[in-house]
Amino acid sequence: MAKEYYLYVNGQKIKVSEKIYKVYWREREHEKYLEQVDKKNHLLFFSSLDHDGHFADNIVDERVDVEKIVETQMMIEAVRNAISRLNAEERDIIERLYFNDETVRSVAKLKSITHPALIKRRNKILEKLKKFIEEL
Repeated sequence: MAKEYYLYVNGQKIKVSEKIYKVYWREREHEKYLEQVDKKNHLLFFSSLDHDGHFADNIVDERVDVEKIVETQMMIEAVRNAISRLNAEERDIIERLYFNDETVRSVAKLKSITHPALIKRRNKILEKLKKFIEEL
């Protein structure tokens, strides 16, 4: 049985891949290390001062939307998982059209099928991917 990984975002437990989990915690540990180095060297940055010039303990960087980052990573993981479930021919078509920036006409020619036939096949593959993602 594979180990499951979770992160808490705004108090909600969210299942993530092992890779996302490890990247998240590696970054957290790196931040802690940098804070310790700063404290050891008695560094105080202007960004850590409030409007009166006093130290503010909990400064939140509102430019970074951690929840959005986690959601995006989870969606990327879901798409990768769905693509991996396609057969080799379907995966080749999707990779050529969406990752290699090849045109529908060039892929149709390569596959020795008509342009409309490739569009029809592409649409069926996209529907299949959508179902795979919805299953997650």
